[in-house]
Amino acid sequence: AGLIVALQYSDSSSWSGGKSLSQLYTFEQYEVVKRKRISSTSTLLTIQPTTFGPRAKQSRLDSQRVAEASENGIWSVQVKHPLLTIARLYTPIPPTLTEPSRPAWKDKSGKIPADPEEDQLRFLVRSYPDGELSKYLSRLQPGAHVEIRGPYQEYKIPDGVSDVLFLAGGTGIAPALQMATSLLDKAKGEKQPNMSILWANRHAKDCQGGVLAPPPPLENMFARLWSATLGAGPKRPMTSGSRSRDESPIVEELANLKRQHSDSFEIHYFADDEGRFITRQDVQSKLRYHNSPSKHGTQADGVGKRLILISGPDGFVEYLAGPKEWKGGKEVQGSLGGMLKDLNPQGWNIWKL
Repeated sequence: AGLIVALQYSDSSSWSGGKSLSQLYTFEQYEVVKRKRISSTSTLLTIQPTTFGPRAKQSRLDSQRVAEASENGIWSVQVKHPLLTIARLYTPIPPTLTEPSRPAWKDKSGKIPADPEEDQLRFLVRSYPDGELSKYLSRLQPGAHVEIRGPYQEYKIPDGVSDVLFLAGGTGIAPALQMATSLLDKAKGEKQPNMSILWANRHAKDCQGGVLAPPPPLENMFARLWSATLGAGPKRPMTSGSRSRDESPIVEELANLKRQHSDSFEIHYFADDEGRFITRQDVQSKLRYHNSPSKHGTQADGVGKRLILISGPDGFVEYLAGPKEWKGGKEVQGSLGGMLKDLNPQGWNIWKL
C-alpha cells in the first residue's frame, strides 16, 4: 500500500479462480500473415489461426474469452520461443479502426468465425539486443508459425471511471490503445471519460507522423537561449497535421481515436533522440488538465474514479512509479516510488502494468 492509494496485488491466477495460465490453456498455433517494419527496432506483426496442416481450423484462442477480456479491459497472450524455454506476455493491438471490417473481438457467442481474418491479432514487437524472444519474433516472415496461449486479463477497468492518464513507453502503447478502445466503446451514448496518453519512444521514427509534444516552459527558455547564442535549437521531428506515406500505423490508429473522440481523448508524443522526454512538468500539466472545472463542471457533476496507468520497459516504469516487486514467487505492484510519489497526485489510483 502507498500513501496515495492502496495498490492492489495482482498475479496470473487472481482473475482465474486460482489457476495459472498453463493450467487454463494450451498453446495454439498461429501463422504470420503480415509484417511491417516501423523502425530499425520495431515491427508490427499480424497473425491468425493457421489455415493449413493438421491443426488448421482447430488451433485458435477461445473467442468468447477473448471478447470478455477485451470488454473488461487490458489483456495479453503468452508467446513462446520454439527452441528455448522462454515465454513472454504480449499485448495485442486492438482491431484496426482504419478498415471497414474489424476482427470479432467482441463476439461473445463462442462460435468459431468462418473467416480466419476475424481472429487476427496484431503485436508491436521491439527487438532488444538481449531479448531472445523479441529478436525471434522480429525476424518472422509471412507464413511462419508462432504458438500462443491465453487470454490473460492484466487489468480490469473499474466502473465509474471519469479520467485516465496513461504513461506509455515504447510497446507500452499497446495496452494504452486497448484501454482507450475498451473505455470509450463502453461509454457510447453516455458521458465519455477523459483520457490522455503520453507516449515516449527512444526514436522519433517509432512514432513517425506524430507531432512532438511542445517543451515545458523551462525547456522553452533553454531553447530560446540556445537559439540566440548558437543559432540553433533542440531538434524537432519534421511532421505536420497532414498524413504522410511513412506515418506509423500506430500513430494512424491514435489519430483515428482522436477524430472519433475529439472531446475526450488526447495523445502526446515524446522521443529521446529529439531531446524530448516525459518530465515532471508534463505530468503535472496533465493532472491539472484533468482536474480543471472545464472537464467536469462542478465536483458533483461527474468526477469518478481517476486512474494513472504506467506501461513500458522496467526502467520506464521504475522512473515514473517505482519498480514492481516479487512476493511469494509472484510479481506484485510494490510500493509507489519515482516521479509519481514525489508529485503525490491526490485522488488518483495508480497501477503499474
